Amino acid sequence: MRRLQELPIQGVPATLEIRSGRWKCRNEQCARETFAETLAIALPSARKTRRVGELVRLFGHAAGGRVSERLLTRLGMPVSDNAILRQLKSHVRKQRKTEPLRAIAIDDWSWRKGFRYGTIVVDLERRTVADVLKTRSAHGTAEWLKEHPEIEFVSRDRCGLYAQGIRKGAPSARQVADRFHLMQNLRENIEREMTSVSRGAGRPRLPAVAGDRHEVVRRQSRLSRQALFVNAKRMHAAGRTFGDIAVEIGADRRTIAKWVTLDDPPDRQRSTIKPSSPLYFHEFLERRWAAGDRSGRRLFHDVRNRGYIGSFSHLERLLATWREGAPGLTPSPPPQPPPAKVEPLGETQAIDPATGWQISPMVAASLCMKPTPTLTPSEAAKVGALKEASPSFVVMRRLAMRFRGLLQGANPGKLDRFLHDARRSGVSSMQQFARTLVRDIQAVRNAITEPWSSGQAEGQINRLKALKRAMYGRASIELLRARMLPLEPNEHEK
Repeated sequence: MRRLQELPIQGVPATLEIRSGRWKCRNEQCARETFAETLAIALPSARKTRRVGELVRLFGHAAGGRVSERLLTRLGMPVSDNAILRQLKSHVRKQRKTEPLRAIAIDDWSWRKGFRYGTIVVDLERRTVADVLKTRSAHGTAEWLKEHPEIEFVSRDRCGLYAQGIRKGAPSARQVADRFHLMQNLRENIEREMTSVSRGAGRPRLPAVAGDRHEVVRRQSRLSRQALFVNAKRMHAAGRTFGDIAVEIGADRRTIAKWVTLDDPPDRQRSTIKPSSPLYFHEFLERRWAAGDRSGRRLFHDVRNRGYIGSFSHLERLLATWREGAPGLTPSPPPQPPPAKVEPLGETQAIDPATGWQISPMVAASLCMKPTPTLTPSEAAKVGALKEASPSFVVMRRLAMRFRGLLQGANPGKLDRFLHDARRSGVSSMQQFARTLVRDIQAVRNAITEPWSSGQAEGQINRLKALKRAMYGRASIELLRARMLPLEPNEHEK
């Protein structure tokens, strides 16, 4: 007798009781003595019919474990959340991809931002997820690509790990740089240039003051704190309690209790150095520097292995002071003179005519990338102010419009001329952008000629993030993969 869970009847759970035959084998050499009769409506050893199992998998794939458990119970098909997820993962493990992959997009996603990353692979032709990998590495990417030698196109961002993995695992595949990331890299370079041109951007114009503005602010803060200290001492001498003084001057009661025992206000203590600061590894870096190791990238790799969680640019700022011959450190050999750079003349602060505030580098970079027909009247006024104040902005906007036209067209022959003009533009950020394009020139050419991009991968990553957060961050790679991959239709649906 087999009992199988069947679809409910008018919302009432239903169970099929089926009496099946069992046959005995008369062959004494046979490993099995009896054989049970197979059923067309259920798998062997299953406790649900095929169509109930299909519904359970669909609910689990779309809504997860606990939500599906509540919904199925309300519909008259009670199943535990663990059983739902177990059946979903088992079904995905048994799936076999038969369709060959021709064009894919590959990108990373974060288990924990800044610490651990995984990889997602998207089938661009079928617009579905092809696979989800646990790690982000060149070796893992190469191994996966070796299992799919039929791949012809791989769209990726500017990550060097994926470029290296594609060269190792699929050397015959054509790499396509994502056009969105190319434009984003250009915008970042423009913003960096505008930041160097106009310091203190985004702040309103202030009356001219003698000395550094930040020093003025710090001095005013010290004077204000000194006044609070004097008032606290005076009120305590008049017999006021610590609580009354704290309420009146807006300080903590324990701070008042400490101040009344001192003659002068204490200096502010420096915050504890954390692993995000290169100074946390100062002794190690100083030993390596004294030993003659001056490579920023190599030192960055070494301190990362020792727990450094800061950025490369933060470390480079520290090393720059050492290269300039900071006291107590052995100065590095004098660097070779950089290529001659024509500094743009006449750079002044660009003021928004509508507000009187200085236009920030972020806004300037965004406007520099925007075509003239799409500008609003206020944006057009800002662009006009930027052109009048900054000759560099004029050069960068002209090059940005040319690069946008290159990506929208299908003529890679104009790319060489663009790179030549960018290198001779006299703007350091555009020269840097041209150098990065040259290092990945073939992928950039393919971005101009091929229709593929990583837009689908970005959309699937948003979906993955939503699933991961809905599962409270406790999802394993197996469950994430089961919910991201498309479910194959059942046999009766094909």
